[in-house]
Amino acid sequence: MEIVRRGGPEGWLALAVAAAATAGGLALVVTAGRLPLLAGTLPPEAFYKALVGHVTFSLVVWLLSCSVAVALQHSGASAPGYGPFLGAVGAGVMLAGLVLPGRPVVIDYLPYVSSPPYIGGYLLFAAAAAVGLWPCATSGPCWGPRSLAVAYAASLVAVATGLARLGGISAQAALWSGGHALQFVYVVGLALAWYALAGVPSHLSLLSRTAFGLAGALSWVPTLLVLASGPVDLPRWTPVNLAMGLSLSVPTLLHLVVLAPQVARSRPELEGTALRWSVGLYLLGGLLAPVGAANTLRVTAHYHAMLVGGVTTAFMGVAYRILEEAGLPVRKDAGRLQVHLFGLGVLMTVAALLVAAAHGLPRKAYLSAAHPWSVPLLLLAGAAAFATAGGGWFVASTWLALRRARRAPDSRPFPVLAGGR
Repeated sequence: MEIVRRGGPEGWLALAVAAAATAGGLALVVTAGRLPLLAGTLPPEAFYKALVGHVTFSLVVWLLSCSVAVALQHSGASAPGYGPFLGAVGAGVMLAGLVLPGRPVVIDYLPYVSSPPYIGGYLLFAAAAAVGLWPCATSGPCWGPRSLAVAYAASLVAVATGLARLGGISAQAALWSGGHALQFVYVVGLALAWYALAGVPSHLSLLSRTAFGLAGALSWVPTLLVLASGPVDLPRWTPVNLAMGLSLSVPTLLHLVVLAPQVARSRPELEGTALRWSVGLYLLGGLLAPVGAANTLRVTAHYHAMLVGGVTTAFMGVAYRILEEAGLPVRKDAGRLQVHLFGLGVLMTVAALLVAAAHGLPRKAYLSAAHPWSVPLLLLAGAAAFATAGGGWFVASTWLALRRARRAPDSRPFPVLAGGR
């Protein structure tokens, strides 16, 4: 059995799995707090803190930790062993901030609790991700991991610029640019995961190198936009949001052009199952882009399909590859069923969100008494049960495998994923 490095992809995978478990638990709290007969039993502040925590741990801690793990695995770079530990401390401080006094600020992309512990935890986790990605930016001509590191740097600059210009005016506008730049990190991580699952080297095609370079360059556009005049209106400008969506989609579609033959011929094994679910859910999310419906549950269906579905299923598939490359036992048949269950749960959730949107169920709303949306919420609860079962299966299987891993110094070589550099 290979020896696991603390600062390698396995360490970041362990942090990601813990974040997924936390996000899933908080999702159950949010869902239960809106169900018929239970609506209003959870205090408003507790409900919104659970919602902030769910979004933070699912769309920031989980996805960013997986992105770091995929980039390290793809490049074979050696990262400091304290990176995942620092990230875990930051995530733990954020979790503590959910139960300590503080006002939940429910905004898109980067919601937070207005308290020193929560914000301090955010900063610690952000610094840890930078520690993990720095080797990917400086070691070797690895186009994909380097592009991911560049996009993460762009997101940090975008957050700092937005806060400097608009921090005292509008939290939504101040963090809009940073949230959009962070999406480029995830789509580059998604592309790397696709290449790994398809067993295709990501650097051999000129088109794939062009797509990675384009994503890295476009990730700086949100910072330029926030420096433009009237940035407080950016979140409400439909043409700008549409342009940002296209900027995210074009590099990813170029990767799909390269990988289309492998996707079409993928076998019904674990890697092929994860690849097909990921591509299908990502494309579905693109079709559901909420143009002109930015304040409805259609936007929730959109990002659940693309991020919770498309990106997460790809990361799940690569997580099993990371475990297997480390010499840890992986039951591929069980993993394939787990991905099927999770993908089906996400698909059902997206459908239930669209039904709820058609019935006028408000987005991010606290329901305090009897309401007319019992059927849509029951559909959501049933869909969430499937997704939670699939996600819980993944968390349990990967966590048990990681616990069997032996500790070793970070200098120990670690095998590069097939189809990597």
